Amino acid sequence: MRKVVVSGGKAVLVEDAEPTLPYGNAHRVLVRIKYSSISPGTELGLIDNPQIPDGFQLGYSGSGQVEEVGGAVTSVKPGDWVAVYGGPYVYHAEKLSVPESLVVPLKSDRKLREAAYVGLGAVAVHSVRRMKLEFGEAVWVVGLGFLGLLIAQICKNANYRVFATDMNPGRCELARTAGIEDVYLANDPELDGRMDAFTDRHGFDAVALCAHSARPGLIGQTMSKLAFRGTYALVGNVPIEFPRELFFQKEGDFVIARGAGPGRYDPQYENDCIDYPKSYVRWTEGRNMLEFIRQVEIGALQLDKLITHEFALDEAERAYEVLKREAGAALGVLIRYDS
Repeated sequence: MRKVVVSGGKAVLVEDAEPTLPYGNAHRVLVRIKYSSISPGTELGLIDNPQIPDGFQLGYSGSGQVEEVGGAVTSVKPGDWVAVYGGPYVYHAEKLSVPESLVVPLKSDRKLREAAYVGLGAVAVHSVRRMKLEFGEAVWVVGLGFLGLLIAQICKNANYRVFATDMNPGRCELARTAGIEDVYLANDPELDGRMDAFTDRHGFDAVALCAHSARPGLIGQTMSKLAFRGTYALVGNVPIEFPRELFFQKEGDFVIARGAGPGRYDPQYENDCIDYPKSYVRWTEGRNMLEFIRQVEIGALQLDKLITHEFALDEAERAYEVLKREAGAALGVLIRYDS
């Protein structure tokens, strides 16, 4: 079996033994992977990080077909098409042994490519939930990478009023083709006036910062447009710096989405498959994954145009080299498993 790991500051394709159903854990599912999604920002950052050891497995989200299940698995069976998410169980490899809690079924293989984004999709769903918006409220999505474009669409589907910005004209156009009407370049000289008109000078009920930038002060600049007692959601990766006085004036809530929702990084939930009771924790990591897949399969989310690159597994090493050169142009990036 082949998989993608970090070695010598590069992504390399290596051979490894095929996984099996572990003895003593009857909640595992063996999945033959057909597609896995690369997160260009996250994975290129891991490759360039000298603290990441050789052999570290890249990847966290994919889709494929069930080959075998443990004796306690009830949600899927051999032959089912599924989406899977969550390191260290999910990575770029031909075959994976995944806890049932991180496996969600598909109705067919018709949306298999899009389903490989179940990881980012569930993170987007959870991020929107963290903002706790109500019907008709206004949200500013700052940054239209893959995650920002997903969040904008999910907010629109939930009947929130969406205002979105990005520095890249192509990404702004993608948002418009996905049905987001109020989309503008971040350096638009009339942006302040457009925001005032959109919010009736009230400010945004929520701001979702989805950008990735090392530039300081970005949170403070965007927080200035937050309504009194609004919610500021940090989704991207930026320096957490903002003036206390500004936040005090806004009396705002500052939230961060921890992965795909409650259950993420909890070994009892993920590995032992001990679910949180639905009546107490309505939207867990797994249920957010299911909701993303539901929206994909009914056509509520447009992902086709967001997939900018696709590489066969044999091309995986070259894929990361291409992505380094074309980081600004890469959105959705897939590895295809032809076996």
